[in-house]
Amino acid sequence: MEALSILIPVYNWDCSRLIEDLSAQARVLGIPYEIVIADDCSTDIHILERNRECAGSTENCRFFALGRNMGRSAIRNFLADKSKYDKLLFLDCDAAVRDDQFIRRYVDAADKASVVCGGAVHSDEIPEKGVELRWVYEKNADKERSARFRSRNPYARFTPFSFLIDRALFMRIRFDESYAHYGYEDVQFGCELERMGVSILHIDNQLIHLGLEKSEVYLEKTRQAVQNAFAHKDEVEGGSRLLTHYNRVVRFRMRWLFRGLWKLFGKQMEKNLLGSTPSLRIFSLYKLCYICILK
Repeated sequence: MEALSILIPVYNWDCSRLIEDLSAQARVLGIPYEIVIADDCSTDIHILERNRECAGSTENCRFFALGRNMGRSAIRNFLADKSKYDKLLFLDCDAAVRDDQFIRRYVDAADKASVVCGGAVHSDEIPEKGVELRWVYEKNADKERSARFRSRNPYARFTPFSFLIDRALFMRIRFDESYAHYGYEDVQFGCELERMGVSILHIDNQLIHLGLEKSEVYLEKTRQAVQNAFAHKDEVEGGSRLLTHYNRVVRFRMRWLFRGLWKLFGKQMEKNLLGSTPSLRIFSLYKLCYICILK
């Protein structure tokens, strides 16, 4: 690797500690590097200014505060446009490094594939009351997040939470900006990597994911993601379990059944999912019923 651009989109999250940790690790690499932060029109001015101040006092760090909210795809494309080095390391802002070798592991793996994914993990203890749905979902998903497991289906396991990519390759693909809301822009990106035959390597270099939303917020974001999956089902079919199940329902002409389940039990399912002990089976059924009522 000749040089590294570390790119972090931010929205209403204090990432000053992450900036400091990354800067400390990058300084010892012996290669040119930069850290580029783009705030996607945060509504919390105190957080925005704290991040701006931290970036301003950090070596080789640039900060952009956007005047309008661009969304998850466009903000990453914006960061890539602002980058200047041959390798791009995209990281989500609501993360913490586990040790002081995080960036070095990416540097060591950089020449082994065009895309390198490090992965994510979550705390063994629920961080706060009210985030049970997201925490239960993520802790269950952590069972399948080792590099060995992700490598079994490498493209479907792509995630933008933490990944390294050749800049020239990213500029050819980019994130699809028609995904205005949460969900499935990462699935389409992984499908595009597969269609292009791009080499992808999964390594055990997990970041700790800290930003778990309240259950009400996460349920709304889940509905947005299902809407995205439905709107882009031709592009992301191969990378989505939900669409696999949905297509099976359509093939057997059973949409009426899941529409009926939604009408009869939708509120009861939501009550469970917003409670202290949400069921992942009910969560899966909820998403399948919801996609079946979309037109």
